[in-house]
Amino acid sequence: MSPAVNTTRRKQVGQVLLGKGLITQEQIDAAVAEQTARGHRKLLGEILIELGMVSEDQLLEALAEAYNVPYAKLTPRLADAKVIELIPRDFLEKHAVLPLFKIRGLLTVAVSEPSNVFLMEEIARITDCKVQVVVASVSDVKAILGQYVNAANVFVIDDIIEDVSTDTFELIETKADDIANLEGM
Repeated sequence: MSPAVNTTRRKQVGQVLLGKGLITQEQIDAAVAEQTARGHRKLLGEILIELGMVSEDQLLEALAEAYNVPYAKLTPRLADAKVIELIPRDFLEKHAVLPLFKIRGLLTVAVSEPSNVFLMEEIARITDCKVQVVVASVSDVKAILGQYVNAANVFVIDDIIEDVSTDTFELIETKADDIANLEGM
């Protein structure tokens, strides 16, 4: 199944930022010069943020507009815990992907780089769903992923206690210290 990323007639992020009046052509030229000086190891948007020319949110909104996909400021309530478990945790963390929800075979995922078509194809293959993309910051994706723990990996004491008989437990101490006078202790 192919992802729902529209890459036809894509605008350049710099041109979107310029069109919104967020940066000038001189700033774009300076960022491109810096990118060239660094050997093209960073994306233009990353350099614009580093140089303080745009904020991360401004860049992500422009990126979303350039790829004709929505931009989402993520909150934990947007993500369905059951949907997060559709994709292996290590894959999610490695690629900074957050599955949000699934409706009738259409999986909506938050990513910071919507141009990675191979990533979207891999998600579609893993989940056997069509993929719809929203743009979000890497920090938001990782923060929300950190709040969700795979149910299979949760250590639950009740499950262990169920298998143990009560006669194997022993009361070690019944004394309760009075902590009302801490200075005296």
